[in-house]
Amino acid sequence: MHLMKQCCRVAGILALLSLAACQSTMNRMADCKSGDWQMIGNKDGSDGLDPRFEERKRFCSYVDGDKITQESSTHYQQGWNAGNQQFWYRLGRDDGRNGFAVSQFQVQLRSPKIIDNKTPVQQASYEQGWQQGNHEYWYQTGFQDGKSGQTATKEQERALAGEAIGFRSDSYRQGWQEGNYAYWELLGYQDAHDGVPDSNLSSHTAAAKSRDLLVRPEAYRAGWDKEIVEYWRNLGWNDAVSGRDIYSRRDEAKRKGLKIFEAEYRQKWEERLVRYWAEVGASDGNGKPFQLEQRMANARNENVFVITQTRDVYTDAWNRQNAAYCTVDHAFEWSRKGQRMAIEVCRPELQGRLQRAVIGGRDYEDLARRAYQVQRDIDDQLDRSRDLERRLARLEAEIRRNQDDKNRPNTPENASIDKRNEKDRNELRDAVNMQRRRIDDMRGWAFRYQQQMEQLRRDIYR
Repeated sequence: MHLMKQCCRVAGILALLSLAACQSTMNRMADCKSGDWQMIGNKDGSDGLDPRFEERKRFCSYVDGDKITQESSTHYQQGWNAGNQQFWYRLGRDDGRNGFAVSQFQVQLRSPKIIDNKTPVQQASYEQGWQQGNHEYWYQTGFQDGKSGQTATKEQERALAGEAIGFRSDSYRQGWQEGNYAYWELLGYQDAHDGVPDSNLSSHTAAAKSRDLLVRPEAYRAGWDKEIVEYWRNLGWNDAVSGRDIYSRRDEAKRKGLKIFEAEYRQKWEERLVRYWAEVGASDGNGKPFQLEQRMANARNENVFVITQTRDVYTDAWNRQNAAYCTVDHAFEWSRKGQRMAIEVCRPELQGRLQRAVIGGRDYEDLARRAYQVQRDIDDQLDRSRDLERRLARLEAEIRRNQDDKNRPNTPENASIDKRNEKDRNELRDAVNMQRRRIDDMRGWAFRYQQQMEQLRRDIYR
């Protein structure tokens, strides 16, 4: 908050009219407080600005003048020189990466940013950055060609097309070599992912040689070896709830010539069954009886298996979920919603309390409906009462006007009007008082209903 106040004060002194500039001003103030003039100069140079030490010095004098020393100018200039070089290096690198020729430098000189900021030119730094960016451009081009299965002869086509922007044969070849490795690694990965044995490398090799594509057996095997373990893990996880096990997979793998990772398969196969029996136990525990024996007897029909942990896992999950299901709050709320609770699956010592909670929930909801209807009736009666009071107020105002009118003639007709108005006023007053008593009586019922509802809630925990 103190920094924001200082920001607005300094912004006013320097006539910074734009509110959007306040954040920038705060950043500049933080720079002043740091006292790191080399960093301040580096920021200006890196942003493509011309040297402006005097401007920064004048600004910082309002913020923290003690951080301005005799060496500040020298440190600022050192930082600015490095920042300016970084600015041009980045510009060149970005142009090189985007496939522009080094002559793009001349285009940059005419850009609005360079002209508006009066950016001092560093052609050497631009060209250094461009060389790096050009290398990265051709490396990425080669990598993508290699990864997509292009042969090494693709270089000739790239060299011809890229001559105008400066083709880098060494960069392209480095990228292509690594891309070609990735191509074979991905082939191995995909075969293992699909459960295809690594002997399929021979067919890949034959196809590659027919196209004069460099073969990388080590890359293929690296990809295949990495994924084949995951293949068996995934297989074990899915087989556990699909009625299959390692015995059927052994025969299948032997026919295919596929390497088996039995330990990894069994680990995931068992993990999945542990989860399955936990899920079934929790599902049954949510209002169903304990039916482990039936579940185990029917396991094969459900395409699952009984394992050594089945009994413990199911029982633990059922007990935990049953405990969460068989609560007084649960019974009370379900009863309120008109839903049936299977109290018979709960522990015998709880069933009496739960039954009381069910009855309490029904009674509570009945009282809630009555309370709601009474409140609606109160609202209706309040509307009628306000209407009667408005009519009474208008009538009394008319009576007062007639009484205060000294020029009103004392005629039988006016006397009759006064008598009728008096009669109507008395009737309206009686009606208003009766309405108020009716409303008070209804509010009494609403209060009693609310008290009874609160008592019901308390009673279910006794």
